Amino acid sequence: MTRPDGPFDDRTPPVDPWATVDRPVPTVYLGDPDATASFSGSNRTTRLPAPDPGPQVSPSASTVHLPADDNPTVRAAGELRFGPGVPVAAQPTPAWPAAAPATRSRPVWRRLVSVLSSLLTLALVVVAGFYLWQRLRPLEVESVTVAVPRPAGTRCNVTVDVVATVHTNGRSGVLRYQWFRTDAEPGTMLTEQIGTGQRTATLTLHWTFDGTGKTTETATLNLIEPSPIQAGTKVAYNCRRG
Repeated sequence: MTRPDGPFDDRTPPVDPWATVDRPVPTVYLGDPDATASFSGSNRTTRLPAPDPGPQVSPSASTVHLPADDNPTVRAAGELRFGPGVPVAAQPTPAWPAAAPATRSRPVWRRLVSVLSSLLTLALVVVAGFYLWQRLRPLEVESVTVAVPRPAGTRCNVTVDVVATVHTNGRSGVLRYQWFRTDAEPGTMLTEQIGTGQRTATLTLHWTFDGTGKTTETATLNLIEPSPIQAGTKVAYNCRRG
């Protein structure tokens, strides 16, 4: 503009280059595709429609004032978000498995002691088992012998002792037996008590001879319990009276 009385001024005011540029309307996405904030002109007020259903936006985040920067920063509901998108939460890194501690080998002397201890334990078990078996097993007869310690010879009217020796296993029990004589009926049933540790039992038959003459008889021990066994011997009698 010039005044009539002044000099001519051909200078024109500068033109605002942003007056003719259509600026894009910045849009901020807050998680829900329906929650969109539109900005236009200098009045940059965000109006968020209430999503249903969807995350609730606190009243303090309903209005966002952005600076004149091309990449505005929006703080909504206590969370700081940058740019047009929502950042994805970082996934936690899995923990690396701890390495197993190395197993230390035992010294040689410890292994030797362990082996010797096992052998000693086994030996004790065997000895204890054998001892219990010896203590608990029943009475057994191992052998029987019959003899005449003092024969009659030429004596007359004499009593001869016939002795049976029974060898056992040393366990306690009862012997049941009877004597057989060739000149008489079988004898009565007799018993003999055997104590623990007694390995020998002596059974005696008293056989009496009378008169004059000569004879040879047989005495037999008939053992019934604990196992049936028979054993015998010859008995001689020779009386010479004249």
